[in-house]
Amino acid sequence: MRKIFLLFAVITAALLATNCKKDQPVTTSGATCDVSFNINSVTQTGGLKSALDINCSTFKANYVMYKIDGGNFVTIPVFYVGNIPYTNSIKLSAGQHTISEFIVYSDNNTPAYPNDDIVLSCAPHVGSIYGQMIANPLNFTFTVSTDKKNEIKLDVVCYETSTYDNFGFVYFKLNELIVKRQVFFGDFCIKNKADYVGSSYANQPGWVGTGYGDVPAIMKIDVLRGGVFQASFTNEDAAHEWGNKVEVSYVDYKNQTDIFTFNLYILVKVGNSFSYVLFKTWTFNDTSNITEGTDGVVDFVLGNCYDPNNMPDYLFAPYMNLPTTVTYNITACPGANGGYVDALIGGIGSGFDISNGTYSSNCADHSTTINIGQTYNMTVYSSLYPDLLPTFAQGPKWEKINWLYNHLDYFPGYKWYQIQGAIWMFDVPAWTFSTPENGMPALTAADQAMITSMYTQMNSFGLGYKVPPGGWAAIIFIPVNTPGNATTALVQTMFIKIDP
Repeated sequence: MRKIFLLFAVITAALLATNCKKDQPVTTSGATCDVSFNINSVTQTGGLKSALDINCSTFKANYVMYKIDGGNFVTIPVFYVGNIPYTNSIKLSAGQHTISEFIVYSDNNTPAYPNDDIVLSCAPHVGSIYGQMIANPLNFTFTVSTDKKNEIKLDVVCYETSTYDNFGFVYFKLNELIVKRQVFFGDFCIKNKADYVGSSYANQPGWVGTGYGDVPAIMKIDVLRGGVFQASFTNEDAAHEWGNKVEVSYVDYKNQTDIFTFNLYILVKVGNSFSYVLFKTWTFNDTSNITEGTDGVVDFVLGNCYDPNNMPDYLFAPYMNLPTTVTYNITACPGANGGYVDALIGGIGSGFDISNGTYSSNCADHSTTINIGQTYNMTVYSSLYPDLLPTFAQGPKWEKINWLYNHLDYFPGYKWYQIQGAIWMFDVPAWTFSTPENGMPALTAADQAMITSMYTQMNSFGLGYKVPPGGWAAIIFIPVNTPGNATTALVQTMFIKIDP
């Protein structure tokens, strides 16, 4: 616990009423006066140390929070003339007023971040231990008069966490604060930098909006304590040097267990606009913290433009600019364009990596049905982020399917139904390719050998496969409103391949 909280002092707050403004004719009733708090130190009272004691004046007061006349807490700034603190003026009507709370704060030299502010002193309540030691304990009633200077003494005692009950209130308890910091830095591998002309990325020094590019990621970190939002930190402004590191400050209450959540958002293109998209969530308590970033910086790469000899703490798969939902309608089975089916995909706005039209499509399971000619509203998922899929569709098979898409040259003379048969081998139970089924033709021994070869190599080389720049990846269609924890598919899980 900081020494500032282990010592006590008494300071005096005087209310100075000046510049009473009254309507004509002059009356006492309804007059409005400018009133300010003048916070003065006093000599020892009842054995409590003065605020002039060096250990109780480590921090200067920056503002006061008070309650008056049964209202809510009001904040009023503090400024200094020499070494004497004053508050800005407030308006009070002539007559009697009652102060029920009076708390003096320091902003801990971080005025933009209120969560680490420090309580310096408080006015004790009547009947409390400290209230017996001062002249005017709360609740304290005073009178503002229009015909004289108002100076009401109000003693304030230096605050200590462990003895907060001595002040006579139970609503207020301040634990010792520990300000912690975590630094983040990231790279963003943009497939086509021309897509990001007009975004904040174009304000980065040395920006050239053409071709493939590795640029510093523009990010936002939202901090939550116990599920409650605390603060947001970003590098999307000139003061943060456009795309430089983000330094997050957060407050840990030493005498309690805090659960923190950090949400990492990266600025990416969504359709034709630019938005922050959530890519990573860390949840940790105040003893564990984020385990990565042992060099003092949690670094990441969004995309595959990384140095294999200097791996980042987090490698995020390439970002695909995909619509949230589409309409999906199978128009032919088997397809006429080299796929298991042809599918008409619609409802897509401009700017995305896919557009309205007919695509060759495959399905991920052979045992669930989907109707030809029926339009389905589908949620769109990237196979590069399989953990975001509903439970039934998750798993490493998407890495293996992507490996196959990018290594079809390993299988000269392959047929569309061999690709589909190899994918169905991941079903549980696996497809046995014994008879023609759902548009699949009767298979020869050579077909079965090709399927077995594809499936074997997908398992051998596909686990953990990273799609390279210019490669192919599956995007997946699952009916809208399918619960995230669903363990079975409502209809066949369909997908197409695109260049991510």
